[in-house]
Amino acid sequence: YEGTADAVYQNIDIIEAYGPEYMVILAGDHIYKMDYELMLRQHVDANADVTVGCLEVPRMEATSFGVMHVDGKDNIIAFVEKPADPPGIPDKPDFALASMGIYVFRTKFLMD
Repeated sequence: YEGTADAVYQNIDIIEAYGPEYMVILAGDHIYKMDYELMLRQHVDANADVTVGCLEVPRMEATSFGVMHVDGKDNIIAFVEKPADPPGIPDKPDFALASMGIYVFRTKFLMD
């Protein structure tokens, strides 16, 4: 595979055969401990199309990550890959939201 998106694309037939309402998509080269059920539950409760797992990091340390630019309601406005000047969190301007490479999608939204 040529990345996570390509892996999903090449397995669309399997995904469609199972017909899941939601999908949790992870990077295959990360090691950590996380309860994905909590993230999935929040995603469903928010009736979201996509949820991105993020960590708060000091803003000037976020230059090595993909960073979410969010509004005051945590809606993603933009995704910036390794920005020289990372966008701050609205209520914590000295911090940024770095992507963990963990995503929850409403399957229909992902397939469209």
